[in-house]
Amino acid sequence: MVWVCITLAAGVSCAAQPSKSASALGTNFKRLYGAKSAFNQPIPAGATIDPRSDAYVAALADAGGSHGLFVALRRWTVPVYYAKASTPRTNVRLTASWRGADWMLRVPIPGNAAPDPSSDGHLTILDRATGCEFDFYEAQHENGGWTAGWANSVRLGGKGVYPYGYSARGSGFASLAGVIWPKELRDRTIRHALLFSYPHTSSRGAVAPATETDGESTRSDALPEGARLQLDPSLDLRKLGLSPVAYTIGRALQRYGMFLGDTGGGVSLYAVNGQSYAGNPYKGFSAGAYGDLDKIPLDRFRVIRLGTVRSPSELRSRARLVRSGCARLR
Repeated sequence: MVWVCITLAAGVSCAAQPSKSASALGTNFKRLYGAKSAFNQPIPAGATIDPRSDAYVAALADAGGSHGLFVALRRWTVPVYYAKASTPRTNVRLTASWRGADWMLRVPIPGNAAPDPSSDGHLTILDRATGCEFDFYEAQHENGGWTAGWANSVRLGGKGVYPYGYSARGSGFASLAGVIWPKELRDRTIRHALLFSYPHTSSRGAVAPATETDGESTRSDALPEGARLQLDPSLDLRKLGLSPVAYTIGRALQRYGMFLGDTGGGVSLYAVNGQSYAGNPYKGFSAGAYGDLDKIPLDRFRVIRLGTVRSPSELRSRARLVRSGCARLR
């Protein structure tokens, strides 16, 4: 995976361009998943810090380098489209060598839906009426039909995790778990943990709430997917000279933290891909507004005590498809 640098120094603008596709957030927006989801639970005061936190954080800061945090919002992230009762149902052929099924049947895919333009081809469909999230990896729409390397579905009122793997992410997390929404930035309030990717994801396995892993690093300071990191809550963000957007993200990182959910370059957070909106959902949030995320010091994070690391072989032995009631896998 590659990340999108959205700092002025990198010369890449993060402002989304108007798109012909439309998926209005509007009054439909509310926090995803249930109250018991780890993503929706604040980190309690006095949470136990992992004994190896300092070593893990030193490697994190080193990976961030001079750029610090990034946010992916136009490539290598997830576009979201909304289905309704009249949305046509489509059978999606699944092609990955590791797939657990050959087809996902009767998926509601809006006519304007389009996958992320990167090679990961992520795409998510939300159906609020049925309470379903449909996640796709390597999605393609060709010759009037849809294919995907893999696809699966979860209930919006659940934990935001595929309980026995087979997710569209490397970690077993639902594709929208921990993703930042434009409205959250406009309202200056994020009420959930964030998702981040990182180069040094451990080959030793994953910790809860992750249920699978794509980690390959053999470094002693490699983090297992599922690890939860917290920005030091004693850090006074008001003294860092942050923009409102960066301050909003910083407060979420202090209260809810961030879960390691994928392997990628640098230290990258994720926002909903702007292509799934009719206009520019990040209007006013220029490269400069995101560029000051590098003022949030990576060396002031800490790793919440890790649970039991489940090895890749154990995770594979437990892997199975779980019926969501949203779409049938065959």
